[in-house]
Amino acid sequence: MSFVIHDIMSKEKYGDMGAFAKKLKDMGYGEVKLVDATNGMFMSKWESTWMGLS
Repeated sequence: MSFVIHDIMSKEKYGDMGAFAKKLKDMGYGEVKLVDATNGMFMSKWESTWMGLS
């Protein structure tokens, strides 16, 4: 089974995503990955900068 969250997870808005990933692992999720998609995977670097993401 897979579960995916795709959102704009800026640290200023949502806090430490590493801590969130650890919490998911501690809850029993077998594999948790944080994928930086701000440089071409889902949007261009310009778009991510324009949206205030890093």
